Amino acid sequence: MKSKDEVRDTLLGILRDMDKDCEYKAGADIFEDFGLDSLDQIEFLFNIEQAFGTKIEDETFEEQGLRQFDQLVEHLHAAQG
Repeated sequence: MKSKDEVRDTLLGILRDMDKDCEYKAGADIFEDFGLDSLDQIEFLFNIEQAFGTKIEDETFEEQGLRQFDQLVEHLHAAQG
């Protein structure tokens, strides 16, 4: 099981691999602060599934507030256990 720091670092690595300029800051919005658009979201969610073995549907992503980076880290950390 990955720690929250490892989950955060993995997500930042995914974003960097997508050529997104990302430096972690508390409360970051994945779209506004890291520059994802709707097509990037599909690629990002696919990469999350590959890295964590956890599928997040587009609707779930929006409905659960997972565009907030910290919420996404919490969600993926909890999904491991």
